[in-house]
Formats: sequence, C-alpha cells, structure tokens
Amino acid sequence: MTISMRRKAGLAMAGFALAANVPFALLVDRFGYDDVLREPPLEVLAAFRAGGPELIVIWLAFALCALAFLWVSAWTGEAIRAGGARWPAWAAAAGAASAVAQAVGLSRWSFVVPGLADRALDGSATESTVAVGTYQALHQFAGVAIGEWLGQTLLAAWTLAVGLALVRGPMARGWWTQALGVIALILSPLWIVGQVELLATVDAAFPAFQITQWVFMAWLAWLVALGLTWAIQGETT
Repeated sequence: MTISMRRKAGLAMAGFALAANVPFALLVDRFGYDDVLREPPLEVLAAFRAGGPELIVIWLAFALCALAFLWVSAWTGEAIRAGGARWPAWAAAAGAASAVAQAVGLSRWSFVVPGLADRALDGSATESTVAVGTYQALHQFAGVAIGEWLGQTLLAAWTLAVGLALVRGPMARGWWTQALGVIALILSPLWIVGQVELLATVDAAFPAFQITQWVFMAWLAWLVALGLTWAIQGETT
C-alpha cells in the first residue's frame, strides 16, 4: 500500500514546521533574532561574529528549511486537488516562489555576512565603512525586500489559498478542518499588516507593527495542526 497524498502532505507539513522551529529557536536564543536586526549595523555584525561557526551553520539550516517548503507547497496542492477542491496556479506559484525567496534572503548570513563582519570589525576605517555600507544594502535588499517582504507576502498568499480550500467545497469536512481554514484566513492579513514594519526600516513615518515574529510562530503551530490532521485523516490506497 502507498501513502495517500493527503497523509503525505500532512506529514511533510508537520515535519517542516517542527524542523524549521529548531534553527528559529536557536537564533532567538543565541542571536536575539529578529529584534537584533533592527540594531546598529556594527552591533549586529559583532553579535553575529560572536556566535562563531555554529551560528553560520544555524543560519544555513534555517535557509535549507525554507527551501524545503518547495515540497510542502507542491504536495499540499496535490492533496487539495486530490480532495476535489480547486488549487489555482497562482497559489502553487506563490508557495514555490516564497520558498526560494526566503532561502535566498537567509543564505546571506552563511555566505556573505561572515566576510563583511570580519572587515567591519577588524579592517581599516575605510574597509569598515565600506563593509558596513555593503551590509546595510545587502540587508535591506536580500533580507528585507526579498526574504521578508517578497517571501512572507507570497507565503501569506499561499496560506490564504489553503484557508479558502478548507472552508469551502469538498475539503470543508467537519468543524475542525473549517476552524483551521478560518485560522489561515485570519493569519494571512495579519502577516500583511506586519509587513508595514519593513517600511519603517526606511522611513520612521511608518508605524512599526512588531507582530511578524508572533504571526510566524502562530503559523508554524497552525501548520503542525493541519499537518497532523491530514496525517490522521488521510487513508492509505
């Protein structure tokens, strides 16, 4: 017998969420993530280098977890279609693009920031100034624009599509499944509201709604709940 697509997607969801929570929790504990990212660049780079090679590996693990969402997104779409519900092309594209965007943004910490930190903290005054400027540009572009804004906005769109599939049509079976759908529909706009904080990094006139970290944690819990539900409900064929 083979595992049904719904169970396969459910196990992938739960596994992804639990795996991603490990580097995320380690970054919060050892690097002060993500509040530390709003500190002055030299303080961020000093805190980063203080973490040593271990911190580089943690960031790489986080990036790999983000990339693994490619399979979660693909299998979720297949499970929804197999259940008779509609899974639009834009939802599939949003999930895949989100995985790549967030992986790219996170990868800078393993492959670019270590060198910048060394030059900023040990180099000459000129080298330090150039390194800090490069870090700021890279952080705003690869981190804030690509990883956070683009990656998380696309993830919010994917979550919205899953929520819609769970509250209407053939997938809307039972109050628990519909409740998970409603939670997804609530989390999606909250994630978008949290993106306003990103604009505050370039202009203080924008309010800093510091809710993204909490929305992400709630999203991980939601993904685990949905994944376990599908893993239990899915029948073998």
